[in-house]
Amino acid sequence: ESDMKRMSDQVKEKGGEFLEAPVSGSKGPAAGGALIFLCAGSETVFNNEIVKSALDSMGKATHFFGTDVGRGTRAKLVVNSLMGTMMAAFSESLALSEAVGLDGNKMLEVFSQGAIATPMFALKGPKMLTKDHSPNFPLEHATKDMSLAVDMADSAKVKYSVTKCAEEQFKRARDDDELKIEKEDFSAVFEYVHKESSSEFSETRKIG
Repeated sequence: ESDMKRMSDQVKEKGGEFLEAPVSGSKGPAAGGALIFLCAGSETVFNNEIVKSALDSMGKATHFFGTDVGRGTRAKLVVNSLMGTMMAAFSESLALSEAVGLDGNKMLEVFSQGAIATPMFALKGPKMLTKDHSPNFPLEHATKDMSLAVDMADSAKVKYSVTKCAEEQFKRARDDDELKIEKEDFSAVFEYVHKESSSEFSETRKIG
C-alpha cells in the first residue's frame, strides 16, 4: 500500500493522475483474459474509455474501491489471505481424507458437488495429489501477502486468528530447508502438512 501511495504522489507531482489496479488471478486467468482488477485512485482515469477497454481486454471484471489510493491493494490482500487460508484448510482436509482410507480423487469429486465447491479446489486438488506444484502463485509470494494481511488486520483492530494460524503454517513451509518449496506453487503447503503428519499414508507418501 505504501508503494502505491508513493507512486501516486510522484505521478501527481508531475501533474498526472494515478489509478492503482492490482489483480486477483495468476497465470491462467492472465492468459485467458480473466483477471479481476481491484482499482482505486483517480475516478477520471477509471472511467476513461481507453483505460476501460484496456482493462476489459485483460480481465473479466473491474472494481472501483474509491479515490483513496491503497484500497485496491487492501482488497487484494484480503482476497489473497482468504485464498491462502482456504488452501491451508484444503491441504489438511485432503491429507486427513487419505490418512483415514478415503480416495483423494473421490473426495475432490465430493467437494465439487456441494456448497464448498470452488475453482481453486477443482484446479489445484488433482495436481496436489500427484505432487505437482508447478508455480502459478509461488508459496513465498502467498506467504508475503498473508503476512501483510495479518499486519493490516492488526492495524484495523480486527481479530484475524484463523488466517494468522494459516500464515504461520505458510511461513514454516516456506522456511523448511528440507522441502525447499518456497518457489513452488502455494499449494505446496500440502507437502508441509504431510511432512508434519505421522499417519501411515503420510509416511508412505514422503518416501514415494
